[in-house]
Amino acid sequence: MMLFSVRTFRIRSLLFRPAGFPSQLLLWFFLLGWTPLLAVAQPTVAYRITISVPGDDEARVEMTIHNLDGRETLDVALPAWTPGSYEILNHAKHLFELTAQGPDGQPLLLRRRDKQTWRVRCAGQSTVILRYGLLCDRQSVDSNWLGPDYGQLAGAATLLYVPDGRHWPATLTFHLPQGWQAALPLPRRADQSYTAESYDALIDAPIAVGRLTRLDISVRNKPIAIVTTRPPKDPAGLQKAVTTIIETYADLMGGLPFEQYMFQYLPFADEDDERLEGLEHANGTLINYAPEDLLDQPQTKNWLVVTAHEFFHAWNVKRLRPREFADYTLDRELYTPQLWFAEGVTEYYAWRGLRRAGLISAADFDEAIRSALTYLANNPAARQVSLAEASIGTWLTGTSSFEDIPLDYYRKGFIVGLLLDIEIRTRTSNARGLDDLMRQLMRDFPPESQGYRHEDIIATASKLAGTDLESWFRRYVEGTDELPLETALNHMGMAMLAEPMTELDFGFELEATPAGLEIVEIDPDSPAGESDLEEGDLLRTVAGKPVRSEADFAAVLSTLQPQKAVKLTVLREKRPLTVTLTPEVITTLDVAVGPLPNPTPAQKALRVALRGE
Repeated sequence: MMLFSVRTFRIRSLLFRPAGFPSQLLLWFFLLGWTPLLAVAQPTVAYRITISVPGDDEARVEMTIHNLDGRETLDVALPAWTPGSYEILNHAKHLFELTAQGPDGQPLLLRRRDKQTWRVRCAGQSTVILRYGLLCDRQSVDSNWLGPDYGQLAGAATLLYVPDGRHWPATLTFHLPQGWQAALPLPRRADQSYTAESYDALIDAPIAVGRLTRLDISVRNKPIAIVTTRPPKDPAGLQKAVTTIIETYADLMGGLPFEQYMFQYLPFADEDDERLEGLEHANGTLINYAPEDLLDQPQTKNWLVVTAHEFFHAWNVKRLRPREFADYTLDRELYTPQLWFAEGVTEYYAWRGLRRAGLISAADFDEAIRSALTYLANNPAARQVSLAEASIGTWLTGTSSFEDIPLDYYRKGFIVGLLLDIEIRTRTSNARGLDDLMRQLMRDFPPESQGYRHEDIIATASKLAGTDLESWFRRYVEGTDELPLETALNHMGMAMLAEPMTELDFGFELEATPAGLEIVEIDPDSPAGESDLEEGDLLRTVAGKPVRSEADFAAVLSTLQPQKAVKLTVLREKRPLTVTLTPEVITTLDVAVGPLPNPTPAQKALRVALRGE
């Protein structure tokens, strides 16, 4: 809406008006010719994040909207989820003390409309200022956390937005404790503010704050930043690993799709076990890891896999997007049946890219296949839930724990991506494969397009293969047919063998503590769950044999007989307690994968193309 007054156009100096020229016509001509110069400036949004002192788990945010268009009311909201993490998190539950005021400092009426939306009565104000606090106590790549030395902020969990103003340009500044810095993959101006062309671009930049260490490198004339919380012991090794990953995918995909990129590696504050978690962004990634000394081991396989996975998302998902992702909904779930392709195929390229780069061995690649196949062999949902259904169903369970997902589309998607690669290569005598599919889809569906549909993948794959693949996709992506694993692996000169394995299980998890082996989790539907055992008990003996470590427990467990009751002694509040349990027998399938000893030339060529020798 353009605002102007009649007075604006009552110009007294029109000295060259021809005699008899109607004044109304001249005014109309003037309006038509000069309206662009008189257009009202586009609204802009300026954010300021304040963290007062190190260790404070609360942040303050100020949001100033300039050049508003004279509206009477203004809605603001906080996203219900973080793009890339397909889980409703209700970020607004961490927001408190929201206020609104005009440029003169006078309060504006503010009312909550729903759990994540508020309405401000701005009464034609051209500037509205909102201030609020945020509780930052959940350390995850999709949420906010602040610690004594560093912190991480997810834009979607931090910054309010105007639902009909997501296209407005935005700036972001910080007020941080002395010695703290901010790091995020956005352009920075001379006044130290970060700029974004829109709200969506702003929240697609992970924010690291604290006492940070930054390693700046250049790959193919593009600035690459590696941000950590302390200097790594092997900076050259870390730089080499990251550079090799970037170069490998640039070769694969025909160049780099960004102008700058940032890897943020921030350790989990309270994790002892090995754990890595990453979230993709258009021009960067945030990776949380534990234990802390993983930073000093940049060649660790899992470290490399997470880095490669998140980096390949710079193409797959962030620029090559499903049709449903062309316009994000931030207030509710965003359903797509294509997460198997967005995440599972990306996982395939994480392993395959690392193998291509020489950062992992052929045996490592085989082990990734074996692990995924073992998961599928022992998961009944693999024969009940299709990949397309699993992509939709993730919103029901979230992605915080793969154990809660009925079918992990990462692992099955990884295998189906491998099988699709083999299928295309087999039908074209190894002339074309999944690499060609990815590059063609990037050309056909660039970032500014509406994104691809399921049928677009089928059509492009069929064209590359020279034969119709619709039935293949219907059976293995949309359906639950048994995957043609042995046939496909045989094409690439590989063999697989599945063997049953049995083990005894009481139904509890143990953790080594200074006081001894502590029972930290009990399955309610297990022998332990039906006994008098409680979480927190310290396990002392099993079948009369002392156990002081997890190795001791495993050794005793291997000597027990199925269907035979066993006495366990635990210590509870310094008092001994004896319980009798009959461990249940768990039967699983263990899958072995390996190369055939005498492959044909065709098998060897395909095997070399996919996993090297």
